[in-house]
Amino acid sequence: MKIGILSMQRVINRGSFWQAYLLKLFFEKKGHLVEFIDIIPGRTLYQYPRENKISVERIKRIPRKLFRIKFTRLLKKAQAKELGCSSHPNHSCSYDCIIIGSDEVFNFAQPVSWGFSPQLHGAIENKNVNSYAASFGTSTYEDVERYGVREELVKASSNLKHISVRDENSEQIMKLLLPNAKIERHLDPVLVGDLPVPKRQEVKKKYILVYAYDYRFNDKEYIDEIMRYARTKGLKVYSVGYYQTWVDKNINVDPYQLLQYFVNAECVVTDTFHGTIFSVRCHKQFVTVIREGQRGNRQKLTSLLHDLHLESRQLKCAENFEKLITSRIEYYPIDTMLLNERKRTEEYLKMCLDEAEKDKVNK
Repeated sequence: MKIGILSMQRVINRGSFWQAYLLKLFFEKKGHLVEFIDIIPGRTLYQYPRENKISVERIKRIPRKLFRIKFTRLLKKAQAKELGCSSHPNHSCSYDCIIIGSDEVFNFAQPVSWGFSPQLHGAIENKNVNSYAASFGTSTYEDVERYGVREELVKASSNLKHISVRDENSEQIMKLLLPNAKIERHLDPVLVGDLPVPKRQEVKKKYILVYAYDYRFNDKEYIDEIMRYARTKGLKVYSVGYYQTWVDKNINVDPYQLLQYFVNAECVVTDTFHGTIFSVRCHKQFVTVIREGQRGNRQKLTSLLHDLHLESRQLKCAENFEKLITSRIEYYPIDTMLLNERKRTEEYLKMCLDEAEKDKVNK
């Protein structure tokens, strides 16, 4: 069959790359033809305040911007090679089955270039549109009412033949929008897909890996505690993939190199959804920093850690860092659970394809 995936495949984010690629890989291994559908821009509901004046702080951001330019080049190369992202957007609806997801495809109240696009919620002219492990991210049901988009969301989501989300917040929102619909929960494809985890390599200098968004990891108490622990243990602190002003070294990598750095690390500090997942898939000792607010991560990360039975890895205050990072994680039961969740995911996606196949035969 010909399958269209509507996802975040063009977003400059390594987690977004891996979730898109592993979902594509799942279908291709079953013998299907897979293409990515590009997002049709909607309207912007939320914007962060912009800083227009030239200031010392803005000048200090120049190294970060140069770092991101290289990061963007590396990722776009991988997107073109593995995902087939070309310079020409694909807005076709002519597929036997369309899958929306995974990632934060439902996150309508975020300041992104495409804004609020009903297409991402199911407004597509195709009778076999489904979602898989989709997330509303930081958007809440209060945001639905605040921005007056309930009617549009209900109309678009009603076109979804099967609905799968990846976190508790998203499940609650969908149940309020479509109280009579069946809402399923599935794990992100980076957790249950064929992630090519490399073998550990010996490194000259042992290090703590920091995988955190550069614009929000600036809490002095966390930084001081991480650096104190690193110095007492004789470890370097590397920020891999994002530019941090306070670490020993910033390292730019493509998606595959990123996994090698995770595997080789002594431990990981992250404040991202996929950083947490990479840590789990690479069997690392890690902590996940939890934050509130519009740029927060609480909704998706507390739900993820709960699903993995790893609530204890939440870092909410700096003084707990050493206690958590030295507390060993037993990965055998987690790996067993992920195998079971993989089977559930395969069953769900197979159901979506089987029904699409029946519709194709009956045309």
